Formats: sequence, C-alpha cells, structure tokens
Amino acid sequence: MKTLIVTFLAGAALAAAATAAAPVTLTLASSSQNVKYGSSVTLTGALSTQKTNQQISIQATDCGSTKPRNVARVKTAAKGAYTAPDTPTVDTLYQSSEHAVMSNTVAVVVTPVVQLTRVARGSYGATVTAGIDLKGKTVLFQRYAKLKKRWVQVKKVVLSTSAPGTKKPTVISSAKFRSKLPKGTRVRLALSKTQASPCYAAAISNVVRA
Repeated sequence: MKTLIVTFLAGAALAAAATAAAPVTLTLASSSQNVKYGSSVTLTGALSTQKTNQQISIQATDCGSTKPRNVARVKTAAKGAYTAPDTPTVDTLYQSSEHAVMSNTVAVVVTPVVQLTRVARGSYGATVTAGIDLKGKTVLFQRYAKLKKRWVQVKKVVLSTSAPGTKKPTVISSAKFRSKLPKGTRVRLALSKTQASPCYAAAISNVVRA
C-alpha cells in the first residue's frame, strides 16, 4: 500500500512538473494570404494559457520598410482567442506578441487593381491602383487566341501618368493607348511579377471586347 501511494505521488509530481514546464505559445493566422489592394484581412490567434483579458499586440512590417507599425492592441476573449482587422497596402508580414511571447509570422501578399477600359473603337485606357506609384512600369495588352486557347501578347503599354487616389496612400497610375483588333476580340491587361515587384504580386485586369 505504501509503495502504491509513493508511486502515485511521484506520478502526480511528474505530471505537475510537466504542466508547469509547458511553454506559453501564441498563434497567428490571416483570413487570406492574398488580397486585392483596398481589401482587408482578419487576423486571428490564441494564447495557449487560454486566459481572458490578456493584452495582445499585433505589428506589421510593410514591404519597403524595416520598422514595424502597430496594427492593434487587443484583449483575449474566451479560450485565449483574439482578433483584429487590417488593410495591407503592400506585401506585409504580421506578428503578434504577449509580453515576451512571440507568435509565428504571417505573410499577406497584395495584388494591385488593374483596370482596362475601352474608350472607343481601337482606343483604350489602362489604370493600376496601388499604394505606391507605379508610373514607368509596363503592363501587357493581351488578346485571347481562340485557336491556341490562350492569351497572347499584343503590345506593351507603359504607365505614363499617375495621380493620388481619394484615400492615402492610394496612387492611380495610368496610360492611354491604341490597338487595332477584330471587333469582338476579348482583350485584357497583365501586370507581371517582375513589373509588380518588389512590393506586389502579379495582377490581371478585367476582360473587355475590342
């Protein structure tokens, strides 16, 4: 009986030690890893202690910057969960913390909004909306080849002008151009990763008819 009690107490002590030694962890996730410029993400996570009312700090490091910006300071709810929204304007790396406990990092890639407008027969307008000025960058004007069943390049278009958007830091880069194609041809614009780099992903515009 004495041996049984000693064994039980030793097991309980080991279990308590294991519990006490378990490190506190913090998780972080994003509702999306790829968003269009102007769209928001929801950042969520949980504290392993599952305690409520614990302050969590969320920071973001934007492409082109080495200094993190403060996204939010929130309190944990039931089961240590927390959430906060953010609207990234360039490719962004997120991380949260609770005192010295740091979460995993989460990368969110941003895609510029590319718009193609048919102004008149053979005349078009191209706009790229982003958080930085993309004037001087090149977009590809493409047509859909029915026989090849793929998009093929028609011409390169350089974004020649830029203007601030209605809300900072939005910049609208644009160009006007002409191209003669058979009536009804499906056309679009493509911004390659090379042209979108270093702070954006490649992007495709809407499709219009020539």
